[in-house]
Amino acid sequence: MVVAALGAALFIFGDRIQAAETSFPIYFPDSKLVVKADVTNRTVYVPIKEIIAHTGLPFTDSVALETLTIRSGSNQLVITKNSALISFNGQIILLPSPILREDNRWLAPVEFLTMGLSKMTGSAFRYRPGTARIFVGNVDVPELEMNAQTLGPITRLTLRSAAPINLELKRDDPLKPVLTINRGPLDPVRERIDHRDRLLRSVTYDDSDGESKLILDVTRDVADVRITPANNNRIFFVDLLRTGEAVTAAPPPTEPPATATAKADAPATNRRVRVVVIDPGHGGMDTGARTAAGSEKDLTLTLARRLRTALQARLGATVLLTRDSDVALDNEARSAVANNNQANLFVSLHIGYSADKMEAASSIYIMKDGYGDASSEAGGKDQLFLPWYLGYKVHRQGSRTAANILQQELAKGISGWKFPIRHAPLAVLSSATMPSVLIEVGNLNNTVNAQTLLETDFQTRLINAMVDAIHRFSESPQAAAN
Repeated sequence: MVVAALGAALFIFGDRIQAAETSFPIYFPDSKLVVKADVTNRTVYVPIKEIIAHTGLPFTDSVALETLTIRSGSNQLVITKNSALISFNGQIILLPSPILREDNRWLAPVEFLTMGLSKMTGSAFRYRPGTARIFVGNVDVPELEMNAQTLGPITRLTLRSAAPINLELKRDDPLKPVLTINRGPLDPVRERIDHRDRLLRSVTYDDSDGESKLILDVTRDVADVRITPANNNRIFFVDLLRTGEAVTAAPPPTEPPATATAKADAPATNRRVRVVVIDPGHGGMDTGARTAAGSEKDLTLTLARRLRTALQARLGATVLLTRDSDVALDNEARSAVANNNQANLFVSLHIGYSADKMEAASSIYIMKDGYGDASSEAGGKDQLFLPWYLGYKVHRQGSRTAANILQQELAKGISGWKFPIRHAPLAVLSSATMPSVLIEVGNLNNTVNAQTLLETDFQTRLINAMVDAIHRFSESPQAAAN
């Protein structure tokens, strides 16, 4: 087999780190499957044959050739033991880690589902790194936010769901109360929150058995737990009360301020943008622009985190960062996060730099038409297969629309700052298969600009303008419906 021959250089040698097993639910539009995943060398491996059987696709397991062949109509997907190369209708796709076959079990890195199996089923497999669940196709997945705070004698856990839910308290273990949620699946913004006071240690979202629940780690001082719903069961206040405190000691819950904004917005299900990937430019040894005011890599990460929080509150969208710490990533790895998670919009954030200390330097970039091909019309939607570096061509108009809307909202939100739209052959955008833009803010070599970029008020206005723009774009016909 071609894929076996090409994969020879990618075989694994030596002993692997012992795998840890974990339950991993996969949510389909009309069913769910809980599999046992292995975490090996920090790579999540899922059992392929169980998932294929659930989808109903026929397959052939060839022991002699050490290959597994999956079929769907005229399509064929071939994987080979110990190889990171898979073949889809003769096209070679490189996975981040090799396929394993142990004890008659085929194990694949979880990215195989997004990069390979989705081509066979016609449904996107959405996976967010760091979580232990996968969503398939158009399965309805409301987002869940949770926060904890100490309010005098009580500790309050506030839950906000994008859709109505019901909670039921179970206290079989007094130190581990469980809040079961009657609706699943859910997409938690955070898997766990740590909040250490007299009553609470942590709250963990758990759906390892396919059932949504919150596990509270509380102290022995908790005497009672009171649940108060609000906003038509989209918000819940869970109050932990101390021993000796009357239940009435809890102050009446008030609806969080963000709810008013959420009510004003249209339901997330009416929007075409469901997944947004934010790329904080640079990272690791690559600091980007650097002056006495700070480094580009740190500023972009700060802005990306704030933008993620704001988008989650306003749009109810899944928002992923290409990096959430000071790590180095190449351009292909950044766009791959967006491609592998079926993103509807990709935004790369940068801070500008100019030798002219008087220049503002802000810009919005989209890919230059015709990049990578002799003909600007080649590689359009009618072409069956695009080279990886021409992925941007599929959504050129969407990228232009996103850039125009961003320019308009930034002009309104940040008075006096100009964001001209420029075209350039940018590697980070070239292989992104959804509307994608790169935003460059300010001039770090401009003392006034640099000081402004560090101000919380300016960052808030910048983020709000970008959220308004993405909100508008999400309701436009050019938004990618991946």
